[in-house]
Amino acid sequence: MDAERLRVAMFSTIVTGGAGYAALRVHDSLRLNGADSTLYVGRTERGEYPGVARLPGAEEGCQPRSVPGLTMFSVDPPGIPDAELDAIIAKADVFNLHWYARFLSLRNIERLSRSGKPVVLTIRDMHPLAGGCHFFHGCENWKRDCLPCPQFAVEDLPLPHATFEAKRALWNFDNISVVVLSGHTQRIVKQSPLLGQCRLEKIPNPVDVSIFRPYDRERAREEFGIPPGKKAIAYLPSFSSAVKGSAQATEAVRRLANELPIQDCVVVCAGDLGSPLDIPFETIKTGFIADKRQLARFYSSVDVTLIPSSEETFSNTAAESVACGTPIVGFQVGAIPEIAQGVRGRAVPLYDTESLSRALLEILLNDRRPPSELHAYVAETFSVARIGGRYLSLFEELRETVRAQVPSLSSPVAGEGAGAFGQLLRQYRVIRNRERRSLRGRLDRLSRAGRLLFTDNRAFRRQLRSLLSERN
Repeated sequence: MDAERLRVAMFSTIVTGGAGYAALRVHDSLRLNGADSTLYVGRTERGEYPGVARLPGAEEGCQPRSVPGLTMFSVDPPGIPDAELDAIIAKADVFNLHWYARFLSLRNIERLSRSGKPVVLTIRDMHPLAGGCHFFHGCENWKRDCLPCPQFAVEDLPLPHATFEAKRALWNFDNISVVVLSGHTQRIVKQSPLLGQCRLEKIPNPVDVSIFRPYDRERAREEFGIPPGKKAIAYLPSFSSAVKGSAQATEAVRRLANELPIQDCVVVCAGDLGSPLDIPFETIKTGFIADKRQLARFYSSVDVTLIPSSEETFSNTAAESVACGTPIVGFQVGAIPEIAQGVRGRAVPLYDTESLSRALLEILLNDRRPPSELHAYVAETFSVARIGGRYLSLFEELRETVRAQVPSLSSPVAGEGAGAFGQLLRQYRVIRNRERRSLRGRLDRLSRAGRLLFTDNRAFRRQLRSLLSERN
């Protein structure tokens, strides 16, 4: 019986952050459900994670200089050496890719998809659908060919288009299944010329309800310095990207001040604000909260959590807040409209800050529901055991389907599109290396590291190591 135990090779660049932590929870849930899961990562943080293996041969890929207001943009990395990847392929029954940017190369994914063993791609942001961006920021060129690309820093180098076409040429889409985290993301993926015809399965993120649960509210309020008797709105700015909705959050809270006395409410911010919120209410800044139990107490201390993102694939914040007994208010993106129903919160049309403000007011003025009522929904819907079981069922079905077929390995592709992509990638790396070694490049990275020092020490250390070692 043990010989039939499913062997899963998972891939995630990191195990921290929203996407990395979610991948780690899926890995844990698979092991809990009896699978032999190994999570391969490009880099690890302090701490021991059972079944997690760092690949020393993997190199982090370079990315263009940041553009104000835009999310990160990743360029294809060198990836895992073929011999090392072949050893992983030989040991596994199925491959599950999560947030793999700057870790797995396009050729790595080609090799996996043509191995004769099933590949499952979990969509954690829009990077698999496009030529390098992680969120679209209103662009729709990913529906065709990523030409032109408004987010790529080197405007006269059509690398995003070449990357898109290389994915189309290299990957064996007949052997790729896609897991989406929400109905909203499922509708997006169906429009993709790359992944739209793949098998789609909707499986949300697992939530550790032993950590994310209601805590003593009054003690939590004391911990975060929330004045007695005041209503409290949680806001978790994660990074300076327009899709995270800082402008919409500010506008909604300003509108709220017209309906609610400013002395009756505070906004509690956990994360990197960048600059102070221009709002009438008192702002309490907790700084970045890395500890999950402290984060759960943070959710337990407030009356509502505001999630103003305009692009999401799921929203761990939404599920975790509700698990702690606190309703949410956000736009109809990711899993927010699925989670924010009834007493669990409100989801309003995208960019409708007036409705966002009204929803905040409605929840703040209503009596607080028993936190256990909200927690029960998350415990039932997003439990680690439940989500792990769904992944396991999918993987076992795919394994049996492959076994029923005549085993076949498809040959790697060496076409014109792939060759053009390689040439443009080499050109870009020359430009990028020159930029990084310039005085401006060094100052930019030093400034970014300085900002991270006060919000995320792990990210600060990575930036500092990069600056000192000149890694790409």
